[in-house]
Order: sequence, then structure tokens, then C-alpha cells
Amino acid sequence: MPRLIDHDERRQAFAEATWRVILRDGVGKVSVRTVAAEAGHSAGSLRHVFASQSELLVFALQLVVDRAEERVDSLREVPGPFERVQAVAAQLLPLDAQRRAEMEVYLALFTAANADADLRPARDVAHQSVLAGCRWMIEQLDAGGLLAGGADHEVEARRLHALIDGLAAHLIYEAGDADPGWAHEVLLRHLASLRG
Repeated sequence: MPRLIDHDERRQAFAEATWRVILRDGVGKVSVRTVAAEAGHSAGSLRHVFASQSELLVFALQLVVDRAEERVDSLREVPGPFERVQAVAAQLLPLDAQRRAEMEVYLALFTAANADADLRPARDVAHQSVLAGCRWMIEQLDAGGLLAGGADHEVEARRLHALIDGLAAHLIYEAGDADPGWAHEVLLRHLASLRG
């Protein structure tokens, strides 16, 4: 009896192959042919699960977001509001090799969306997802009595979002073997400063 193809597994394998092409050669080198070859499959096999290159890129971006959300979701019950928020925020930074690779892909696809209208909706959803996470973190700090009285929650969420995005970008711009500890310290100091 022939083995049934797991389409979700195949889609993830092609998305991960897309990540490898992006990390090695850049978004401009992503094509049905290069990704299929990277995954060890035929171009027809890739076309069987992705109707277009744009659909593949959208899925590759969504997979980055999904993996980050899985890690974040596992931390939402960490005891203590400050510790919980710190743990969640740190998951959005490229502090290890896996998160660094994901962030490089994320930033590359965000930039590519400027020229690819098909990628823009996925980029916008990803951006709003991080902002929603920042709003959640500010609410957690407020509920725990760790946010200065009278603080504007929306402004603080957007400030945290900007800080996380900026730290992530700076970490990617540094050499891969650089110590990312400084970014974690900046994040902790910012969170502590929200008490007023």
C-alpha cells in the first residue's frame, strides 16, 4: 500500500527549505525550482501543495509567526507578572540560533512585502500579532500592579513593540556569534522602568 502524503508535513518541509534558501542566498533566489531542490523534491511536488511562489512565501512567513506564538503560549502561565512578561518578550528576540534564523527570515520577508503585494496581508497580520502581544504584556504588568498609575496602555504597548522590533533588528545586524545579552538587559530595564 503506498504511503499517504502528509500535506501539512510537506508544506512545513517546503517552508523550512524556503527559510534555508533565504538565509543562504536571500529572498531574490527563492523560486519553485530552488526551494524544491533544497527540499529534495521535484518542482511538481512543490506545486502540488503551493499554487504559487507567493503562496509559499506567505506560508513561510506564517510558519515563523506560528512557531513564535507556540513558544509564547507555553509561557503565558509563568508565575509572577513581571517574570511572565519578561519571558514572553524575550521569546520575540533572536537570543539563540533558532530564533535568530527565524528573525532573519521574518525581516527578509517583511522587506520583500514592500515589492510583493501578495505578501503584504501576511506581513500586516504578523505585525498586528506582535502588537497584540505587546498589549497583552502591558495589561499583565498593569494587573500585577507593575505599571505606573495613569500610564497610557496603548502608548506603552506601542513603545514596547518598537523596542522589541528595534532590539531584534540590531541583534540581526550584529555578527552571529556576538553575545546578545545586552539586548536582554535593555529589555529588562525597560520593563522595570514601566513601574514609574
